[in-house]
Amino acid sequence: MKYHLSKEVMTDDAMRTSFNELAVKTFGISFEDWYQKDYWNNSNIPYTLFDGEKAISNISVNRMKILWQGQIYNYIQLGTVMTASEYRNQGLSRYLMEEVMKDWESQCDDIFLFANKKVLDFYPKFGFKKELQYSFQKDIHQINHTSHPVQKLHMNSMNDVEKLKKYYSKTNPFSKLQAIDNYSLLMFYCSSPMKDFVYYSPQYDAIVIAEQDGNTFNCFDIYCDKGKDLFDILFSVAAIGTNTINLEFTPIDNTSFDINPIEDDNNTLFLLNSNGNIFKNEKLLFPEISHT
Repeated sequence: MKYHLSKEVMTDDAMRTSFNELAVKTFGISFEDWYQKDYWNNSNIPYTLFDGEKAISNISVNRMKILWQGQIYNYIQLGTVMTASEYRNQGLSRYLMEEVMKDWESQCDDIFLFANKKVLDFYPKFGFKKELQYSFQKDIHQINHTSHPVQKLHMNSMNDVEKLKKYYSKTNPFSKLQAIDNYSLLMFYCSSPMKDFVYYSPQYDAIVIAEQDGNTFNCFDIYCDKGKDLFDILFSVAAIGTNTINLEFTPIDNTSFDINPIEDDNNTLFLLNSNGNIFKNEKLLFPEISHT
């Protein structure tokens, strides 16, 4: 291999700058703000190839604790898979995948990733298998409350950020499958793309991460103590006129939801199925806010 592989991108200013330049060109995102706010930690490890000082290809390893049926599994999620256009078709992604598999396959319970339709034939070459996910949606009578005491939390306020961190530690009592102890990834979303989606309901003492999209209320996560009612919390935050609730996680009690398979070639789940596939024979949705 004529290029240099680094696993220390986060802590090297020059390499991190070049890595971010490649990420901006590929995905339109930069990880620099995440790093500068001290949210990027060693749970996210880029495997980056450099041509001199230029980042040319990457696969990031994201270590995750997955809570499933009362048991914690150590999973690896692969993300930020990218290669500069002028360096494609040289086998760089294959080389990086082989390095990742060599380092991590025996060190975790399973490895998974989400792929777009351009690379659906690539990951099966390494033993990955496609898994079906399901959506959870509920049509409701339009919410017509005239007021609800909900506070929007501001992610540029340290007090609000600390409040989010405190409630995140409570986890989501309504979620059947969830990533836990991953405040770093939570703040990747909440400090940037979802910074306007964080709400606190004093009435139910719950933090809700959600987006109002017309008459549809998309809920990504909820953090509160056990013993509360899911729909009470959702209805307290959703806007007047909402007639559809869409969960971006798998509810423990799914009896109230329409459950449908998700056919999306641009967000296909692949698992290595090494030691145990929790998606087998289950209708699950991996939490959207835990994608990398």
